[in-house]
Amino acid sequence: MHQDMPLGALISLIRRNHFIALNTRLKPLGLSAGQFPILMFLSWKEGIPQETLARYFHLDKATIARAVRRLEDDGFICRKIDPGDRRAYGLFLTGKGKGVMDELLGIEASWEEELLAVLPEQERDDVIRLLRILAEHSILLAGSGPDHDCS
Repeated sequence: MHQDMPLGALISLIRRNHFIALNTRLKPLGLSAGQFPILMFLSWKEGIPQETLARYFHLDKATIARAVRRLEDDGFICRKIDPGDRRAYGLFLTGKGKGVMDELLGIEASWEEELLAVLPEQERDDVIRLLRILAEHSILLAGSGPDHDCS
């Protein structure tokens, strides 16, 4: 690897390899890496409309709609009418969706452990801490602030 590779390219390379590893590990569950973040988000905050997912992930509505439709067709999520606005639908994990969450978290933790294994323990904690700071700052730089709050 070239020593002068810019930070964005390094992050992109790690992200791409993460995507490849997730696709391989999620395939037996009938899932893909593109569906993983949607399931994770819904495990934190159910009942949101798919437009919120599109804004949060900075993806076009059609891309999110395809992923949501596939997750719904495969029984991992369902739509329910919002009682406050009968024209709107919220997304929820089904029993099947909730049933795979521990396995998804395990797959993610395993990949992170394998990736960080090349670093001493203290450096692992430092890398994660510094990446969190950079991720939060990048949100501010991109002007996408409050849409990234999962609370």
